[in-house]
Amino acid sequence: MAEKKAIKEAKTVSKLPLDEQLKAKREELLIAQQGLGSTLQNPHRIKALKKEIARILTQINATEGDK
Repeated sequence: MAEKKAIKEAKTVSKLPLDEQLKAKREELLIAQQGLGSTLQNPHRIKALKKEIARILTQINATEGDK
């Protein structure tokens, strides 16, 4: 169930402007990093989120470079 919700949210986020996508992904990363105690809940998800943030930043920098 949680995976279906995450997929649905990901599709919704992709329709947003890049700045809003970046903000949403950073919030999601912060929540993922706040695991219970000192252990991470899902280190693979954190790594994937960091890559998604990097891709969004690359797109933002590419569009700014065109101006």
